[in-house]
Amino acid sequence: MAMEKFQFWIKKDKESGNYGRFIISPLPQGFGVTLGNALRRVLLGYMPGAAVTQIKVKGANHPFATLKGVREDLIDIIMNIKQIRIAYDKEKPVKLQLEKKGPGPVKAGDIQTVPGVTIKNPELVIANLADKKSVLKISFTVERGVGYSLAEDHKTGKMGIIAVDAIFSPVVKANYLVKEIRVGKKKDMNELTMEVWTDGTVTPFAALKKAAEILSSAFLMVAHPRRHKEEKSEEKNDNHNLSLYLEELDLPLRLVNALKKAGYKKLADFEGMKKSELLKIKNVGEKSVKQLIAVLKKKGVTLEE
Repeated sequence: MAMEKFQFWIKKDKESGNYGRFIISPLPQGFGVTLGNALRRVLLGYMPGAAVTQIKVKGANHPFATLKGVREDLIDIIMNIKQIRIAYDKEKPVKLQLEKKGPGPVKAGDIQTVPGVTIKNPELVIANLADKKSVLKISFTVERGVGYSLAEDHKTGKMGIIAVDAIFSPVVKANYLVKEIRVGKKKDMNELTMEVWTDGTVTPFAALKKAAEILSSAFLMVAHPRRHKEEKSEEKNDNHNLSLYLEELDLPLRLVNALKKAGYKKLADFEGMKKSELLKIKNVGEKSVKQLIAVLKKKGVTLEE
């Protein structure tokens, strides 16, 4: 007997500010936990967002510097910068500027934004300036990413550029509760309640919807899998470079991270690919694709047109 299709509704039980409670019902027995746990894990670990990844501070070349006329050490300022919550939905990194004269507090709202960028906690104090002669000037690089990223992932080696740990995830907390309900003659049906707390850069319902989209994308890959090319390419090709990992290639760290998140780990993963497929990889632009193609060609991997 074929399993019947899902027929359920979603109710916004409460959505106020950064908190939302949503009821999903009725679900078949056991699906409350299955769906609730999957959504919770994605909400907490795989949600995309924007954050500051690099800064450049006038008068400082390293994170342990002290700034004249600024009450906080640069380390403390960086800790405060990590708490800035930014709404930004473009894939390309963006630069923001801050220049503030004292005396008094320097707040996140003092950052000069550009179209498409919104500071959601403008009252956050970044630093405090001692007197009228004190000036704090900072350049910020804002990028989109997933979850949490260490400063090591954002280092460039350029003088004066300080990498920052980035909290991309817009979800602060997520819970779920399942209870058994009766629907007509059907017993032991499930009612799933999802609770979502965000940092204000997205609404709780938008976060829940995005988590569902991420899960749907993953399940579609299971239902319609692509052929795994690594074993085949290594069997039929005597190119020893195919076993090289991305980290061993002359590629920018940012590009390597984007490729790894898309499921590419070795050179062999690109064997037999089309150039058009590379452009579909998230966070990989045309410039990065050209750079990647050049490296692949040097290693004896030719892409299909």
